[in-house]
Amino acid sequence: MAEPGLYYLWGEEAYRIDEEINNIVKRWQAEWGQEPEVVYIDSTELSPQQLMESLEFSPLFALQRVVVIKDPAFLGKTGRQTSRIRGFQDILENYMQEMPAGQILILTSSERNATNPLVKLVEKKGKVIPCPRLGEAELAKWVEQQFAKQERQAERKLINSLVRSGQDMYYLKNLIDKLCLMVPTGIIPASCLEGQMETREEIKIFGLIDGLTARNPQKALHAYHRLRAQGEDNIPMLAMINRQFQTLALVKYHQEKGLNRAEIVQTTGQKDYTVRKMMEVTRNYSWEALEKVFALLLETDVGIKSTSQDADLLMEMLLVGCCET
Repeated sequence: MAEPGLYYLWGEEAYRIDEEINNIVKRWQAEWGQEPEVVYIDSTELSPQQLMESLEFSPLFALQRVVVIKDPAFLGKTGRQTSRIRGFQDILENYMQEMPAGQILILTSSERNATNPLVKLVEKKGKVIPCPRLGEAELAKWVEQQFAKQERQAERKLINSLVRSGQDMYYLKNLIDKLCLMVPTGIIPASCLEGQMETREEIKIFGLIDGLTARNPQKALHAYHRLRAQGEDNIPMLAMINRQFQTLALVKYHQEKGLNRAEIVQTTGQKDYTVRKMMEVTRNYSWEALEKVFALLLETDVGIKSTSQDADLLMEMLLVGCCET
């Protein structure tokens, strides 16, 4: 069966999605006999007109091209069928009727919204590749392989700790590389993991922070309600949110000064994983927006600590406000 010209990759594991994108590019490179141009389209505030222009393809400029659009809003949860959604649908339908022979389109989303008409359309016309988190057995095998690629071995206790940490595969890959540098010879002991991994509280709140930095109020609220159901208190969560936005601002400052990731890690003392994640989302917040976020954080802190207002309602208003600034 011939490879399709459209792919839909969905799942919360970004590492697996990027791995699949690389595999698709390699397969088409073999098919075409030369390396294609790979174009990543920024999905932030992408309009139907911009989508149409991005999909326009002329072999005069590139003989083969792979277009990647990550987490576009039109593949998210939708309520009523707005004119904007219909605009995206019309463009994709027209594109799919006669896809250019020299172009491949890859769409991704962190979750599969089965009721979204555009998701249904993409799944009907393209190849769907789920990229969920690996189970413990599969993840343990992958962790062992990462150590083996560097001709290293780790204690079983260390491997189990990594597998059960709740961290994503990018975080684990960076941490494994670091552990191999820390212990250059012999079997890497579980003891060297101490102090190298985010705390359990930080791990729990990652989903909430991801929702906020992506300006996705639905995801942020869902993560917040899940944390509350697990017994997490509002004050510690508020402090964690404040700390993460401070880190985002710090990374944004150094990024705009021209520092690369390694230099930012060295200058700020932040973990490599944290800097990488923040560098991916700094464009989502202008300095003016960050000022508003910190004002909202202060207002919420005062409201919870010194008034009789409902703390959960104040937190929900904060989360929506942070996404809409």
